[in-house]
Amino acid sequence: DGQVMALIGPSGAGKSTLLARLSQAHPKIADYPFTTLQPNLGLVGWGEYESFVMADLPGLVEGAHEGKGLGHRFLRHIERTRSLLFAIDCTSESPASDLNTLRSELGQFNAALLQKPYAIAFTKADLLGPRSDFEDPFQALPGRRFLISAVSGRGLDEMVQVLGTSINQLRREVDAAVQSGGVAR
Repeated sequence: DGQVMALIGPSGAGKSTLLARLSQAHPKIADYPFTTLQPNLGLVGWGEYESFVMADLPGLVEGAHEGKGLGHRFLRHIERTRSLLFAIDCTSESPASDLNTLRSELGQFNAALLQKPYAIAFTKADLLGPRSDFEDPFQALPGRRFLISAVSGRGLDEMVQVLGTSINQLRREVDAAVQSGGVAR
């Protein structure tokens, strides 16, 4: 659906915690990898009366396009979404490698997925402590980036406003295309 944003990231990036914080969804959250075994949907409210659906998908691993991990079963769900939010743990040893693996898996499964609008949420900012020297390793990539914490709430309001605004813009574009006869819903 054109109003669904896919929440994509490696296992343990905090996707389920983020969905629980932003919506009324109650995904399973645990301190071990691969706790999300099926997609979880949450309605994220923003503005006075606005909302969009966020789909928390199981963590992607290298080789997912070949069926590793939960593989094709969940990559197909991403094809039905309009935009992507990559969740990358900012305390990871290599955030750049994490994102590159995700983008590679999406592209190898279906190159069109790399054309979807996206943003990057660097999660777990609360674990940085007083340190504020986090450097965005993706300066050269287009797309918005947010340093957030689903636990403390850091950066969430701004991120939700920006994502909601972009979803509304996509809705207007789809509506205009439908009205002009260019796209079927």
